[in-house]
Amino acid sequence: MSKENRNGNRAGAWGVVLALWIAGAGAAYAQDEATIKRPTQLRAAPGDGAASVAELAANATVTRTPQRQGAWVQVRSESGAMGWVHMFDIGTPARDNTAAQALRNLGNKASSGSSISVATATVGIRGLGEGDVSRSVVVGSKASRSEGLNQADRWRAGTDSARAFAKTAALQARAVEALPIPVLPPSAPASGAEASAAVSPQAGTGGDFALGRLLQSVEGVTEAQEADLGRQMAALLLQGKPLDPTPELQRYVNLLGRWLSLQSSRPDLPWTFVVVDESDFNAYSTPGGHVFVTRGLVDRCTDEAELAGILAHEIAHVAHRHHLHAMSTALRMGTPAGLPALVRQVHTQGVGAEAEHAADREAIVLAARAGLDPYGLVSALVQVNTLGDSDLQFADAHPQSRLRLDHLEQAMARRFDPLVGTKAPVTVDARLEMEGIK
Repeated sequence: MSKENRNGNRAGAWGVVLALWIAGAGAAYAQDEATIKRPTQLRAAPGDGAASVAELAANATVTRTPQRQGAWVQVRSESGAMGWVHMFDIGTPARDNTAAQALRNLGNKASSGSSISVATATVGIRGLGEGDVSRSVVVGSKASRSEGLNQADRWRAGTDSARAFAKTAALQARAVEALPIPVLPPSAPASGAEASAAVSPQAGTGGDFALGRLLQSVEGVTEAQEADLGRQMAALLLQGKPLDPTPELQRYVNLLGRWLSLQSSRPDLPWTFVVVDESDFNAYSTPGGHVFVTRGLVDRCTDEAELAGILAHEIAHVAHRHHLHAMSTALRMGTPAGLPALVRQVHTQGVGAEAEHAADREAIVLAARAGLDPYGLVSALVQVNTLGDSDLQFADAHPQSRLRLDHLEQAMARRFDPLVGTKAPVTVDARLEMEGIK
């Protein structure tokens, strides 16, 4: 099913706003400016062995095109020369992202408190923004809160289906070792209040003794308890948020995500992948195996590998229980207990820089193990980096994309370049046309 047909499922007053956002995003992508991080060569074709078109000095400005092959992206120099540079050789200039701010203002004005938004504040691989959570976590019956989740469960892909998808897609599992951990910047020492809270596991439980006790020791949380807690969180996050109505898309994301999850340390979780009908570029997850991506994210991904990298990042968070650790820390720090408050805390403040870097590293490995291009996540981060995320509304929830790219460059080096070669990536739309998804 083509993207045009999928977009045709959207109707009503939001159609005009969504069209404006897509047009703006497309124009921005075509004109993404980036800077060269170090002196390098503009190559006539992807690969270090290709002929040099021109020399690019450090801090030179180039314009990125949507073309990518393996670790290489096509750019245009200031002189107009077209060529290819390695992804790790480009960055972004420091600038006031006026276009992003204008789109964010448009989204805030148009949303008027609705769960649908065209804001670009959550561009990137990051959790929900506080405004989204406050609109989502509302009082309602358990039945109404579970309606969307029950529908999502019906799209869940089984192990056999995921393996059949991989076979049809010519995705073969590979043995790939974990990436080394680069040296991280030293963490700031804990404040006196934090140190005091850390030795009082029941601090901040606000009378919710059961929840506080559950998160007193993350290691003691059983898989069944984790799944139950994650399902409650997922139901809260889906409150008032429509699911994308395209069955083929929901099935595809579940098949791709399930295949990736089979390469993780916890393949037997009830992994469920959900496409939410929102225009934000956003992804988030909950304990126990629920992973959410927005329609805006899927449409913005230039190829399957980018989507896979983002899904793998969220799978890594779940596999390593990053949400539970963050919730436990929030309780010790005095965050009011109760699931809505903890959900809001985790999805606005994030799970910590160390956990984000760990999820990035593991996402690269999971994609490679699944037979996918491991540079997909890097490409997505480059896209965010060239758009500029330093002034985003919820930048504190994640390390800036520039830092994440530097971290991945240290961890990956060029070891995956021979693995991916310079093969052109598969687009999401091309994969949706594949037999077995419809």
